Amino acid sequence: MMSTMLIVGIGFSLIGLLLAWILLDLEEEPEETPFGSAAPRHRIPPALEGNPEEAFLAFASQAWGLETGPGPLEERLQAVRTWLRERRTVLQGLERRLRDLERGITRGLRRRLAEADLPWHPLEWMGLTVGLAALGAWIGLQVYRLHGFALLGALAGGALPFLFLHHRRDVRRRRLELQLADALFLIAGVLRAGGSMVRAIEEIAVKLPSPIADEFRRVLIEVRLGFSITEALEHMRERVPSEDLSLAITAIQIHQQVGGNLSEFLERVASRIRERVHLQNEIRVMTASYRLSAQILAVLPLFLWLVLFPLNRRYMMRFFTSGLPGYAMLGLILLLVLLGLLVIRRMMRVSL
Repeated sequence: MMSTMLIVGIGFSLIGLLLAWILLDLEEEPEETPFGSAAPRHRIPPALEGNPEEAFLAFASQAWGLETGPGPLEERLQAVRTWLRERRTVLQGLERRLRDLERGITRGLRRRLAEADLPWHPLEWMGLTVGLAALGAWIGLQVYRLHGFALLGALAGGALPFLFLHHRRDVRRRRLELQLADALFLIAGVLRAGGSMVRAIEEIAVKLPSPIADEFRRVLIEVRLGFSITEALEHMRERVPSEDLSLAITAIQIHQQVGGNLSEFLERVASRIRERVHLQNEIRVMTASYRLSAQILAVLPLFLWLVLFPLNRRYMMRFFTSGLPGYAMLGLILLLVLLGLLVIRRMMRVSL
């Protein structure tokens, strides 16, 4: 039995070697040209052997099949050049659009950071955002063990830095608006005493607290570096998104161009700003409890849902395993919570 199997194995081995030899012999046979000589499949013409660029283009034209039919070598080379030029143009256009998008995002983020008075570079801020998004995705995947929660965790982690940025920007703007009336009264007093605008800015930078002093100190530094007062104030308008400050800066810029009794006008503007800020503070105090109740009622259902999920996973998974009714219930919960928040915010908003 063993001898028979050995003989059969040797026979199949010999047959395999014979077939391999025949196939290799056929592959090594050159193709015959009409002149009886062998021609390689991709052969570089002898005239181009000393020119690497032309040789590469000739090989590319044969390998990529760019030509539509047999033709002179110059036509094939021109087709390769045209194809490469078109691809380079497309890549350059895509690179230009990506660069413009990056510059726009960086410029907007740098402006937001300046409005919040955060000494961060946009790349550092984006790195923090990506890190928190990755941490949120890891927490969602480890605690809840669902890919959907990993996505929600990544979105929540990535949104936290921007929520903090928005909150700090609003707080700083409100503090600056509270101090703006005092700054305008100080400018009006210096101008009435015969001082210049630069002297008034110096007084604000020294006597008033932050953040109004910091902003006018930046204006003073820019003036000393060679900028005009109009340009320096325009830069401050870009850093501080306040309607009251924009009105005061516009009045100062008009006075720098056409002249006039700026001190009296600034006193009227300061009085109006002070009354408006006082009324806004009263409204905020009266609606503080309602705003806090709205925030608690909006966050409480989501918080309880996230806490109950790891504690009773089998019960909470019915939202996902019951099909369309479960998803419809989740969507209805989120819709009602958001609608309640919008209604309460609209009721407490007072236009002054």
